[in-house]
Amino acid sequence: MQARKGSGCADFGGVGIRLLWIGATLVVVALAIFWFLDRGQKNQEVLDRKAVEISEYGLLMALQRLKDSPSWCDSLPRAEYESGWYTAAVKRQANNDTTFLVVEAVGHAGPVARTQGCKLRLEKRGNDSIWIRQSIK
Repeated sequence: MQARKGSGCADFGGVGIRLLWIGATLVVVALAIFWFLDRGQKNQEVLDRKAVEISEYGLLMALQRLKDSPSWCDSLPRAEYESGWYTAAVKRQANNDTTFLVVEAVGHAGPVARTQGCKLRLEKRGNDSIWIRQSIK
């Protein structure tokens, strides 16, 4: 009885090498996917923080405009800020005998948008009127 060529350990060696290559390929692909997802998440966090910063700046600009012109009740057009942009709007609301202003700013950084806002209440002090912050969101 003669041993056939290509049987026994020789065949297992070829299959074993193929299984190692498949396993190594799967590990490399899994690591690449993990790296891209991690990088995307970090980029999303940076954009989120940037959008919040831009919206806070837009809110500050709207409040500054109100300080300069207390009767102003409109919106700020799209304005570029650093690597993004913001818009802001002021709306007047009345509740019984109290007047409120709702100030909202939306900051955009790439595809991310975040909103900051506050509510102001008109208060009369003597012969003067002043806007008092009621809430922040």
